[in-house]
Amino acid sequence: MTYETFSHLLASTELPVVLLEGTRALPDSDAPKLTALATWLARTFPTVRFRTGNATGSDQAFAAGVASVDPARIEYVLPYAGHRKGQRSAESPAMGLDEMPPGAVDAAVATTVAVSPKYRRATESYRDQKSCHRERAIAQMILRDTVKVTGAGQLARPTAGIFYVNAESPGDGGTGHTMRVCQAKGVPTITQFQWMEW
Repeated sequence: MTYETFSHLLASTELPVVLLEGTRALPDSDAPKLTALATWLARTFPTVRFRTGNATGSDQAFAAGVASVDPARIEYVLPYAGHRKGQRSAESPAMGLDEMPPGAVDAAVATTVAVSPKYRRATESYRDQKSCHRERAIAQMILRDTVKVTGAGQLARPTAGIFYVNAESPGDGGTGHTMRVCQAKGVPTITQFQWMEW
């Protein structure tokens, strides 16, 4: 996606939300690029809200950029309410999976299984309150990634998603899953191979 197309998409959306996501394995040399992009986006598009999952690496670097402009415009979707609380501003809205409205987890499980079948056991066990600790942790992270895209309650579906992917395996892990949910829900995705050209 070109910058012009992205800009037009935001301008034509009444209340735009942009995902800022990516791999935890972010090279130290690239972290400033993510923060600079997010800072620039927050300044250039003052009506846009941004959303991330509060993970280390890419999420953290992107969030720092938005927070430097206005921490109230970066919202966090969390695997549970207290997740890495010290790593986010108190001014930033946040919602944990355990705070979702009724039916949100069921819907997230259905979407997750449809786009990433390998997470069926973990997410269905979580839904049915039968998971062990490790399985529960996996399910919380993946379902959090799903809800970032599908929305729930007051969380609107995003307008677009900006990602920093692992170049060698972009479809792996939570980042790959989030991008598959975006594709399934018609949310355009933009990786560093596009946005670094902006």
